[in-house]
Formats: sequence, structure tokens, C-alpha cells
Amino acid sequence: MTTPPLPASPCVRVRMDFTNTDGTLAGNRFYLSYGGSAPTGGNCATLGSDIAASWLTRMAPYTHEDWALTEVDVLDIATYTGLSGQWTGSNAGTYSGNAVPANCAMNVEFGIARRYRGGKPRIFWPPPGYNSLLDNSHWDSTILGDVNTATAALFTDIAALSIGAFTPLAHVNLSYYAGFKNIANSSGRERAVPQYKDTATLDSITGYFAKAIVGSQKRRRTATTY
Repeated sequence: MTTPPLPASPCVRVRMDFTNTDGTLAGNRFYLSYGGSAPTGGNCATLGSDIAASWLTRMAPYTHEDWALTEVDVLDIATYTGLSGQWTGSNAGTYSGNAVPANCAMNVEFGIARRYRGGKPRIFWPPPGYNSLLDNSHWDSTILGDVNTATAALFTDIAALSIGAFTPLAHVNLSYYAGFKNIANSSGRERAVPQYKDTATLDSITGYFAKAIVGSQKRRRTATTY
């Protein structure tokens, strides 16, 4: 397997893992650029703990009580030998009432200035409850506004943190791929394989936009590395 490229400037990868009371797992990851020196393992663990605390304040009110944030893993990806640290616990959502199916999600897209064809940066939060549905496939306008505000507040909290010498922090998108290469398989048929850039480029996040259509967790149990 080809190793992913390093970012053009120092970043950490943050992975958030969620667990439902029925055993369903969900996950998200996002990236933060940082200034100063590389974080220690302790710095990464502190950042994970602070993110978990902010999530409990900002996002738990819009997350059904069947869901809990159970781990925040922070990895320094500025080099191939960057350190990591974790918070583990059980920060449960506080939205009560009837639950929607566990594979549902609240899709929040991240705004960036660059325009291109293809998937856009986003996060899939565990969902609120049945009372927040407008119909079978859409969230109502109230929960959309609340989640937009809460998501922006979460990342504002993170940007305000001061941890050791590796701050300031800023929420960014990392772009790893550009173009395709046609590769033939054993039968001779070709398939287009995305190609890594030499370095992953950064985009500043300009806003947060909760999508009205009910999203799906699908297989978004994220990898443990990048």
C-alpha cells in the first residue's frame, strides 16, 4: 500500500469514535493545522480531552442519548514519526425521545474557497431523534440551524485552545489526491485509480452547512492512521 503524502504544513489528524447502545459504531475524522513545535504525546492527549469536553457542551444536546462519544484519537501527521495521544470515556448525547435508525447521520459540509469536482469535506455527526425530522428523509429547519451553530462553536472552541508549544490550531481540509491513472487488472480491464499528490494541500474552512437530507453513517468507522 502506498504511504499517504505528508501535509504541506504541520497538521494533526483527529479521529472521533462513537458507540450506540445497540453496539453500532460510528466515526469521523478532521484535521487541524498547528504552529510552533511538534506536539508531545501528552499534548495530543490533552487536545483529545479538550475536544471531548467541547463536544459534550456543544454537540451532545443535538445527539440522541443512545449515542456516546467514546474516544478521541489525536495523531501528529506532520512527519511519519509524529506522536499521538487519546482521550477515552463515555460522553453521551442528551437528546431524548424516539431514536431514528442507528445508520442515520447529520451531514455537515465544510465550506472551502477552492472549487473542484468531486466530494467535498464534511463530517457525519450521530443523529438527533425522531422529533427533529421534517419527513422521512429530511431534518427540520430548527435542528439544522442548531447543528450549524453548535458545529461552528465546537471548532471555535478548538481554535481558542492553548496547549504546549504547538498552537495556534486551525480547522483545515487536507486534499490528498489529484487525477487518476488507468491500471489494468489481471483480466486486462482498466480501472481509474486516484493518485496521491506529492504533498497534501491545505484549505482553510470558511463555514459549516448542515444538509437537510438525512445522511448515512454507511461504513464511516474511520481508519486508525490517516
